[in-house]
Amino acid sequence: MGTVRLYDDKPYEKEFTGRIVRISSAEDGGCLIELDQTLFFPEEGGQTSDTGMLSGFKVKHVSIEGDTVVHEVDCSVSDLKAGAEAHGVIDWDHRFSNMQNHTGEHILSGFLHSRWGSENTGFHLSDNIVTLDTSRELSGDELKELEREANRVVYLDLPVCCRYYPPEELKGLEYRSKKTFDSDVRLVTIPGVDICACCAPHVAHTGEIGIIKIIKAIRYKGGMRLTILCGERGYEFLSGEHDMIENLSHILSENTDKLDEAVKRILGEKSSLEIKLKNAARQRLEADIASIPLGEKNAVLFTGSVDNTVQRNAVNELSEKYEGICAVFASDGGEGYNFIISYPSGDARDIAGRLKEKLGARGGGSKEMVQGNVRGGEREICDILLSI
Repeated sequence: MGTVRLYDDKPYEKEFTGRIVRISSAEDGGCLIELDQTLFFPEEGGQTSDTGMLSGFKVKHVSIEGDTVVHEVDCSVSDLKAGAEAHGVIDWDHRFSNMQNHTGEHILSGFLHSRWGSENTGFHLSDNIVTLDTSRELSGDELKELEREANRVVYLDLPVCCRYYPPEELKGLEYRSKKTFDSDVRLVTIPGVDICACCAPHVAHTGEIGIIKIIKAIRYKGGMRLTILCGERGYEFLSGEHDMIENLSHILSENTDKLDEAVKRILGEKSSLEIKLKNAARQRLEADIASIPLGEKNAVLFTGSVDNTVQRNAVNELSEKYEGICAVFASDGGEGYNFIISYPSGDARDIAGRLKEKLGARGGGSKEMVQGNVRGGEREICDILLSI
């Protein structure tokens, strides 16, 4: 006989008493405890398990093995005894948050199925995020419509019915399910919205969800992966977004409804400044190249941050004039340099190897040219190069 699952019919109960059927040590510490009945929902159906307390000890995780629910409890086998009663208290905030988010997912999946012919191909409800995978892509406008319709269901405060159906009642009944059953099936029904096989606790009325928000949508395996937040999690997310917008409005001295225009203006100014800086850096590099006497063997330059293409062109130009080490070391904005080195009369890889040996440089390339990054001072680097 398996564990009696009190959470099926009593999802709003917070405390219960059960009898310990079996207790054993867990491999990673603590105990594994089986009870004759439990309110603790196990990790199942893509949802994390309940947590809470059992006879004063922390319940860290709950799993299900066949028809038996196993509680991972932070205690030793000497603390609790088989045959004794145990008092359980679930973490209600965690439970209710999962109920809000799971029921919200059913509403979204119901509309995806009925309106867009898109099936739920994957679902994961963790302690901080919820993802819903779909079988087809939706446009931006369709996603907005999906979210709008889902929240209308919240406003209507529709009843959510969860109960088991025997096989004879399932005949002719259409419901969503990823697998087939030959025994009683627990269906979650939201009138006019969705009927789905599900083992998890749900809210009793859709109004308890509060809000359903799609916060991200990306292409995934031919369909989409939606990241959603419902209930208090959705509220906390939107509250944080609002605070961020208000802070940006203050920092940029702009009204919130014109923040996008302000950001575009700043990005435009930034792009224009970057172009000017790159042009100035290129001109300085060209001047430095022109200042090197033609009779020199080596031509090594240190400069500020420059575009990689400009840096490479400069090294190519030096290689046409000098037979020794031709290199440009450009500041990486920190304590090091991005380098490009050629060695017309030798092997550029030897230079890179010496920099790696002495200063831990990273990079690589061919006999003709190498590039990478090195941390060190200008004099220190020059001493290494000139010793070759």
